[in-house]
Amino acid sequence: MTQMITARELLAQIENKYFRGAKLEKASLTKGDERRVYRLEQVERLLKNTRGAVSMAMWLSDMFWTADEGRVPMDELNPLLSLEGLQTLTDEEMRRLRLILEVAGLCHDLSLHFMFDLKEAFSIRNDFWVSNKRLVEWLSTTEYERIAMYTAFIMKKHATSVYAYGHFLPAQDELAELYSAEYECLVGDPESTEMPAREYVKTIIDALQQIERHWQRGRRLKLRPDLVMLHDEICSMVPRRFSSDVLKAAQALFDYMDKELCGRLVLKDYNYNASSWSEQPESVRRTTAETMERFAAKVREVRAQYLPEGWLTDDSLAFGYLMAHAERCGQGWWRKEDDAL
Repeated sequence: MTQMITARELLAQIENKYFRGAKLEKASLTKGDERRVYRLEQVERLLKNTRGAVSMAMWLSDMFWTADEGRVPMDELNPLLSLEGLQTLTDEEMRRLRLILEVAGLCHDLSLHFMFDLKEAFSIRNDFWVSNKRLVEWLSTTEYERIAMYTAFIMKKHATSVYAYGHFLPAQDELAELYSAEYECLVGDPESTEMPAREYVKTIIDALQQIERHWQRGRRLKLRPDLVMLHDEICSMVPRRFSSDVLKAAQALFDYMDKELCGRLVLKDYNYNASSWSEQPESVRRTTAETMERFAAKVREVRAQYLPEGWLTDDSLAFGYLMAHAERCGQGWWRKEDDAL
């Protein structure tokens, strides 16, 4: 793109490169569901077509916006994004440009894995959680399989962020490292996967639903969120059902943390300006080390009392999960109310 190109010339280039034979002029007159279908058809086509390792959807997005969420203009010299340039277009050209921008907008969000307006795109409630049954049904049955793959990946990315923010580490890790045993591969971004579209979407939806059902079971059993998390941390995964023995171990740790640990690492001598742990006062480092060692001893005691041999060893992922949970509890992050994530 050069500074000398006009809005009309750039529009013609985009139409020729991305919408040749796509009946853009006729589609620009449509509204409602007819317009929505056209957008989906074009986005699906552009996601499927690649130039090098990059989809045409991304190339179209890059004509207008950077790789930032919120659609930051790519180039202030783009005449199609300037008032001066737009004023040179006819009404017919403006209609075509508006439709191109709608297509490019969805290309942008899908290609870069950003959440978008589901109501506008699919006429579905704007909720990327797996409890949105209409969204799950749409993704599982739609003919726009590439769009479904990208949307499912966005749901996975969103859920991973929610669980990370809530420190539900087993769920976070399970989604981040989601694996398909059938295809012997990680379920990564849709641009690089070799999984069939339907199986890709199903694998993600199944994982999200399994975690959500687990939380629902916890609610029905009236288990506090931290107790559910302790149970799953001991398992080092999100299981399909609660184990009575693991729940006993989790309850013992819960009771200890609630009575003996919660808030104990909120120390008046703590130096919030320290750039490293070694710069903390010796009293802070000593108290923290002693508190965490007492918790580790409690874990070993609970392990011997409730769990089979070989479970929850000191070098296990589960042990690390519990120690991180205990540290947050000691710092005052403890759910007193029975509110799940």
